[in-house]
Amino acid sequence: MLIVDSKKGLTLIETVLAIAIAAMAAAMLYPLIFMINATSLSNQQKLEADSLAMDRILEVFNTYNFNETLSETILDPLPPPESSLLPDDSEIRTHIRPLLAGDEPYAWEIVVSVARHRLMAGGHKTWLTNDTVYKVTRYRIERN
Repeated sequence: MLIVDSKKGLTLIETVLAIAIAAMAAAMLYPLIFMINATSLSNQQKLEADSLAMDRILEVFNTYNFNETLSETILDPLPPPESSLLPDDSEIRTHIRPLLAGDEPYAWEIVVSVARHRLMAGGHKTWLTNDTVYKVTRYRIERN
């Protein structure tokens, strides 16, 4: 005669308890996953801001007419490109400061900064203005 054991498998209560424990573990990991995602996005935005600032400083260095700049000049801020990871309200700011020797500048300091929002842990945003700043000095020389 064949005896069948009816105690095999999980009961409904054991299954619900296992699902509840798994859900609690996932809920504890959610803030960590959110923080990792926010940090990754912030790092990508920082790299892009560095690249945009360097592109802008080279553009100004090579195309701007410095001989007419005798006082500090603030160029109009530029928005990031449409394909950018930076928020839409970000700005690429450019300042040109002449370094004077008497009345005539002997060089100009070009300062480019990128102002952007950064998503912080907890979901709130912080306005960053000084995390991407590049400075280059262009000296007055006679060019052909």
